[in-house]
Amino acid sequence: MLKNFFRTALRNIRRYPVYSVLNITGLSIGMALSILLLLWVKYQFSYDRFHKNADCLYRVIVRQNSDGKLQQVALTPYPLASALKDDYPEILRSSRYHNFWETFSKGDVFVEGTLATVDRDFLEMFNIEFIRGDKESALTGPYDIIITEDMADRYFGSEDPLGKTMTVWPNHNFTVAGVIKNVPRNSHFYLDCLVPSEFLKTRNAADLTDWNHATNYTFIELIEGVDSRLVEEKIKGIANGKLDGSNFEIFLQNLLKIHLHSRGQYALDIERGNITQVRIAGLVALLILTIACINFMNLFSAQSSGRLKEIGLRKVAGAGKSKIIVQFLGESLLIVTLAVLVAMILVELLLPLFNNIMLSQTNLNYKSIGLYAVLISIVLFCGLLAGTYPALYLSSLEPINILKGNMMKNPGNAGFRRLLVVIQFTLSFLFIICTLIIRSQLNYIQNKDLGINMKDVGHFDFTEGIQRETLRNELARNPDILSLTMTDHQWVVNNWSTAGDIDWEGKKAGEQTQFGVLFTDKDYAKTFELEIKDGSFLSVNESSASNFEAVINEKAAEIMGFDDPIGKIITSGSGHRFTIVGVVRDFHFKSLNFAIDPLIIVPMAQSAIGGKCYVRIKPGRTASTIDYIRSVFKEYNLDYSLQFNSVTDNYNDHYRIEQIAGKMFGYFALLAILISFLGLIGLSAFTTVQRTKEIGIRKVNGSRSSEVFSLLIKDYLKLVLISFVIASPVAWF
Repeated sequence: MLKNFFRTALRNIRRYPVYSVLNITGLSIGMALSILLLLWVKYQFSYDRFHKNADCLYRVIVRQNSDGKLQQVALTPYPLASALKDDYPEILRSSRYHNFWETFSKGDVFVEGTLATVDRDFLEMFNIEFIRGDKESALTGPYDIIITEDMADRYFGSEDPLGKTMTVWPNHNFTVAGVIKNVPRNSHFYLDCLVPSEFLKTRNAADLTDWNHATNYTFIELIEGVDSRLVEEKIKGIANGKLDGSNFEIFLQNLLKIHLHSRGQYALDIERGNITQVRIAGLVALLILTIACINFMNLFSAQSSGRLKEIGLRKVAGAGKSKIIVQFLGESLLIVTLAVLVAMILVELLLPLFNNIMLSQTNLNYKSIGLYAVLISIVLFCGLLAGTYPALYLSSLEPINILKGNMMKNPGNAGFRRLLVVIQFTLSFLFIICTLIIRSQLNYIQNKDLGINMKDVGHFDFTEGIQRETLRNELARNPDILSLTMTDHQWVVNNWSTAGDIDWEGKKAGEQTQFGVLFTDKDYAKTFELEIKDGSFLSVNESSASNFEAVINEKAAEIMGFDDPIGKIITSGSGHRFTIVGVVRDFHFKSLNFAIDPLIIVPMAQSAIGGKCYVRIKPGRTASTIDYIRSVFKEYNLDYSLQFNSVTDNYNDHYRIEQIAGKMFGYFALLAILISFLGLIGLSAFTTVQRTKEIGIRKVNGSRSSEVFSLLIKDYLKLVLISFVIASPVAWF
């Protein structure tokens, strides 16, 4: 019997080759897209799961109340890690973590990479797999360094790196104490080298006992079985007594939550995803598969309705209802299985392009039982969904009515097929409208007036190898550099430096406001074309004992309640008194995901070392200007590689998630429409064949071709318009 069913199924596929090809094509495209999206969703949820004790690992997050708004910050004070481990027995291990983009020198050769400062416990907390060296003794010395396989190849080549000296430019020499495997791509942090946290003292003159400095991450490992919520309750007020006037509490974020649940947190140099985007991707996968299944169901039911005589003869010959049902379900499952095979070929072909668009590294693991479970589930879902209706409907018909031709008046329940077309195109229009909305958001981001002009401005970092004034004077000699400004290592549109201990005349008792702080020079307003609303900008590049001045933005002036802020005094937590000399128009110094905060702009301290230099360049002169900056570096023996970046590019990087979503919806909306039209073409062609006699009679009676064409398309055009009317308010909602 099974052999007969299989032979009949193949015969029907050959009998209707065009419809079979359309059916398999539409279904396989839908399946391929759904599988690609589900692979990406799985990849997003795989972040940090390779750590064997990930359930016990947590990152400490600071929650601050600023001007009545709660802010979450991932950066924590230096001594927090050791204080937590020493004071709370539930905490087994703790480690600070901070990374830098560093230049490593080896004679005349320079290699760049990410250097992370950690504590010894870091090696035990995370899955750090040693290839060479001993985990027990690594990082015990203040100048030990652990490097990845990739860094070992780039810096040492074929040499054995163990015990060799490695120089962090310009003169920090470390001894290689171990070589570890590269950190997997699906990790929220990334690194090329590990050194002890004490290196922070030389890197930025940090005091590791100072609770006022919050520039590193704190990770802890709880004893297995301990309830993190109870620990969180115990430690949340640890800063009280450590910091005068502190208004922040701390809470714990599990390691597995960091990648997808850190949106809205301030965290530098980590790979961040977005749980909302992942959920939307899963929903899109389901909708694409639904569109493909509806398309398949429509074509399959229409095609099956052309087999009424076959069904009638089978019933007269003694075939029961169950056999008819099995026959149609079997044919449906066979077609779906063929579509799955084609879909897997498409997935293999499209995967590199998909990874490029989605900025991921998803792959197919043919050894995974889960993959085959998903494919079998898709076959059963699509096959049974598409085959059940025609099987139940056609098997319920009476053979006498079939053979008399009474069922040809309404073959296969055309009304049900029209409903499926409406559902299919409604979903497709939803994709199109959502795509247009996302594109409009991206256009808004690109064209939004930020209050700051970043066009033609680039930046680079410099270290203690050259004085700021010397560098300023050398660069000012180049006529292609229209203006330049420097900051104390602060980004233009990602500046999270804050101060919560600001005082001013008339401040209400107990009022807590978190101010943004920008340390810069007198040319910042000129370089970025800030609008001065009142007074003037800074008059000096560096603060001195006789000159402490400040500029505030409109938001800060509003919070301070000054009618005329010029000449008013604000006092920092360290006791320095700054005279307000100007007010600038509010500008975005964070991404558009955040509202504009109150901002205080002050000159850089004379003791500050290095920083970021921003230069406004004549249009079309960027390449020659970069060469000039390199020549200045060479003249002053600054032989590390110059990393020159566009500020506009940095700004766009903050919206990478939105850009990915825009691309994803755009491509998938196009393909959803393609699948829908494939089904509509097949359905229209099948209906046209069924109405051949009617068309012939109309032509004999004088109907023109245009009238026949209008007759054939008007029903489906109505369905498409109905779909649009339904989809529009749903998409708006």
